This record gives sequence, structure tokens and C-alpha cells, in this order.
Amino acid sequence: MRRLAALAALALSLCACAGSTTAGAPRCLTGAAPRVGRPAPDEMLALMRRERERAARAPSPLVRARILESLPGLFPDASDIGGELRCREELAAENAAALRADPLVFSRLLVARLRTMHAPRLLLPLAMRGEERATAYQLSPDEPGPAPPRSLVRHLALASIPASWLVNDQAAGRRLALDRLREGADARELLLLHGAAAALLREAPSGDPARAQGDAGPSLLRAWLPDLARRLDGPADRVALELVLRRLADVGTYAARFGVGPEARALVERVLAARGELPLTQGLAGAARDLAEVARGALHDLDVPQRSPAGADLPPPRRDRFRVWADWLDAEPAGGKVPPADALARVRDLDGELAALRFSAPRCRVIEELGQWLPPDEASRRFDALVAPVLDGDRVRLSTETLCRMRVALRLDGVDEARRVRLLLRLLSATPAQIGPRDTRGDEPRPALGAPLDEEPVGEVAARALARNLGWIDRHAGLRAWLEAQALAPVPPGARARERWSILQPAFERVLALHASGGPEARPEAARAIVRAWMASIRAAEAQQGAAHASAGEIAGARLRALGEHGRRAGLAEEVGAFLGERKDQRAAVIASYLLTL
Repeated sequence: MRRLAALAALALSLCACAGSTTAGAPRCLTGAAPRVGRPAPDEMLALMRRERERAARAPSPLVRARILESLPGLFPDASDIGGELRCREELAAENAAALRADPLVFSRLLVARLRTMHAPRLLLPLAMRGEERATAYQLSPDEPGPAPPRSLVRHLALASIPASWLVNDQAAGRRLALDRLREGADARELLLLHGAAAALLREAPSGDPARAQGDAGPSLLRAWLPDLARRLDGPADRVALELVLRRLADVGTYAARFGVGPEARALVERVLAARGELPLTQGLAGAARDLAEVARGALHDLDVPQRSPAGADLPPPRRDRFRVWADWLDAEPAGGKVPPADALARVRDLDGELAALRFSAPRCRVIEELGQWLPPDEASRRFDALVAPVLDGDRVRLSTETLCRMRVALRLDGVDEARRVRLLLRLLSATPAQIGPRDTRGDEPRPALGAPLDEEPVGEVAARALARNLGWIDRHAGLRAWLEAQALAPVPPGARARERWSILQPAFERVLALHASGGPEARPEAARAIVRAWMASIRAAEAQQGAAHASAGEIAGARLRALGEHGRRAGLAEEVGAFLGERKDQRAAVIASYLLTL
């Protein structure tokens, strides 16, 4: 949620001076409660001020920090009524004042300030030398440790600076990015800077694969080649592997353009000769196959340079992927855990808000917060009450609030998995006739903003929840049976339906993998049926002239890859190989053909 709030804040926060103001705009964080003259934003603003007051009197630094991190999500957008609010500017100015302290007290509160700070010019000095000004981390009573290194100050600052700003800031940002990318060894920091690296690489190509302009991108790529070779021979490490995969994909995209094709080819062919089994991947389940797949894509791109300067996307991971935000920057820095009594007190405050709020937007924010604060026992006890407004007999109620309740209920880790899977299956299998018309009574009247006629929000919420919990498929036969039936069915028509199917594709592949695995639950005939159904769906997609939606091509590409990944284990290697051979001019089919040989 912090990342969503950060993205929402970004467009209004790229000012060079955090203290800039808009003449005549009402104050947001101090003084009288702000109002913009519309009931829903005004209700959200009042909620924000009450939450800010709760943070000030919080029982512990950890509770205070977590509430403060949620505040940007309560800043409403009132730009369409002419009365621009200054909430983000005021928060930036407030944070900037705290960040000027010398020494800088490194604590959970400072982490919260850095997570909600999006003024690049003020963050840049910390991104350059943040740990030099910071004290050692001061553990609060609710943080058992270990304490994070002082370098986290620098990394949090760097993570909050948009890559485009960093690369285009000719004064210091670009120099910082280039120096760190050329000389840095810390894989975590280099992952943070990979967006800047991608922007620098895109600068050079002129559009003709045989020509390149500019030196920043080419010099980076030349420096990466020996570094990649060293990392491949280095110790197994999840973080270094993520960096290598990203850089190897970029080598395939840009090396021929930048005149280092032979050197890049030698590196890629070394990975392919080892089938990804190199020291870097030893002991990391799925890592070797991931590395080999990216290398095969890079070799294709060296052989057939694309006119587009955009880098290749990484394929879905088999490995336990290191996630920069979830595993690191958004995690509690010192293992902090809110005591149950403090969590329950916070829940009581949120309950009081929910009882009084009228509009969907602030109510959804409170429901989301409840999902973050409910202790496991309390979450289990409240689950039925949370989802009760969603269900009406065999029907599903549709509104902004019920969609929020679905999302939160499916995320509650304290609730028994079987209960959440029953809800998930109920939502996934609901037919259009079982989903009621959208109830807009809690929404702010905005005539220009209607719901799309082809929307499928219930199924999409459920599909996204399943994508985060693919392990449920292995443990719940009813869910598996529903997915198997859908995997065999034709891809439904309509842009939104195709988008939902694209989200569900990893779940379909999980079912295929299970049936092709030879395990106790496997049914080889089901695996073969799915593989053949997907070949038919790819032919159908190819027959469409100008596919109605990009998701049709995305689904076909994902299914081509799945044929290569699972065709041999399904007992259809020859049939799948012939099918892929007919499509040897397609990048996805070339990579799938390689996977079929592993």
C-alpha cells in the first residue's frame, strides 16, 4: 500500500523545493481542517487529520511510524475543482526539516519519513552520502533487531527518486547514477539503479539497430560484461541473481547496437552451454533454468536485433525471487512487531471511523488499514463479518466497498486458508447473472467517470488474489478442478475478460505443471488435454486479424512458453516441437523450443 501511495504522490511531488506553495490554496496538515467543498474529499481530509493526531499520541514509535506511512494515501485529488491542496508539499517540507538534523537520528520514524518523501532534490544528498550523517539505528521497545545498517538511509532515499529524474538531472543526479552503475559492487543498490540504467541504455539507440549515439549506455554495457562473468562465478545469492538476470536481458537487447556483440555472445553461449548450472545458481531451486531461459532470449535478440529500444521483460520466475520492496525496503527494518494490545487499540479506532464514515473512498482506506492491523486471532474471528456485505445468498454484491472487502479478506493471513479459498472460488465462479448491478450510493457523484461497460471487477479481484497465492492450487482440489475446466475452455472474448484470463494464466500453468509432474495428484491425460487446448487457442489467436486487445497476444505468448516448459513432461514433446517449429520466426516460440530440450 505504501508503494501505491507513493505513486499517487509522485506527479505532484517532483518540485525542486519542498517548501514551494500555491497562492490561496488552503493549508492541509496544520491549522483549521481543510475543505475543498465536495463531501467525499472533505470526509477524507477530516479522516487524514484525525489519523495524524492519532500518530502524534501513538503508544510507541513503531505504531506512530506505521500510521504516518499511511497518511499520503488519504490525500484526496481535488485538482479538478481549482482549489489545489498542498498536502504533499507540506509533508515534503515537514520531512525536509527533520532530514536537515545533524546528526540524523536513524530510527523507525526516520524510515517512515523517507518512505513518504518524494522530493528528489532534497533526497539526492542522502542518496549520495546518507549514512555519513546518520547515527546507528536506535531500536524501539517493539523492535527485537537486528538493527539495519546505516546504508539503509541511502538506499531508501535512492529508491524514492524516480529514475527519469535521476538520469535527466544534469547537475548531480546523472553523475551519481553513472558513477554507481560503473563502479558499484553492492547488488542491492545496483538493483535500485537498474531503472536508471535502462533509461541510459535507451538514450543511445537511434532507431536503427546498426547505429547507436551517445556514450553513457554503451560504456555501461561494456563494463557490465566482465562484471557479469565474475558474478556468474561468484557464490550463490538471490540478490546477485536478480541483478544478473536483468543485465543479461539488457545485454541481449543492446550489445549488437553498441558494437560488443561478439563479447556478449561468448558470455551468453557460456551460460547456455552450462544450462544455467553455474556457481551463482547452485542450491537455488529453479535458478539455473531461469538463467538459461533469459540467456536463450538474449541470444535470440543478439541474432535478431529488435527495432524497438525497449529492453526485454524477464519471464515468470521459477526461483524464489528477491523482491526489492516486499523483501527489503517495505519490510520492518528491525523486525518490529506491534504488541497485541496496541494493535487492538488501533483496531478500535478504525472501527469507530468505519461506523461514522459515509463515502466509499475513505471507508475503503479504513478497511485496508484494518487488514494491516488485525491480529491473527481477531482476523479469524471477524472474517465472516468482513465478507457478509459482499454476499447475498447465492449472489455477489458489487460496489466500491465490497471490492475493498474482497481484497482485504483474501489477504488476511490470520484466517484459515480453507475459508479464504472458499471465498475465492465463490468469486471466481460467479456468473454475470449472480453479480448484482453496481451500487454507487457510496461513491462521490462524478458524472464523467462511469464504470466500463465490460468491467469484470469481481473476477479480476479474485484472479489477482490467486496470483499471489498459487500454492493454494496444490492443496485444494475444488479450486484445482475449476481452474482445469477454465484452462481447457477457449479464451473468452472481450478486452476485460482477456485481461482477467491473462492474470489467471500462471494459475492455469500451475494446474498443468501438477498434472504433468507424475505426482500422486497428477492426471497425465489432463496435462495432455490442456497442452492441446492451448495449441488450439494459439492458432485461434493467430487467425484473428488485428487482435481486439493486447492481452490476446500476451496470453498466446505465455502459452507458447508453457508448451516449451511442460510439453515434454506431458508426453507430447514431438507434437509440441513440431508446433513450435512452425513458429520459429517468433521470439517466444524460439525460447519455448529451447525449454523443450532442457
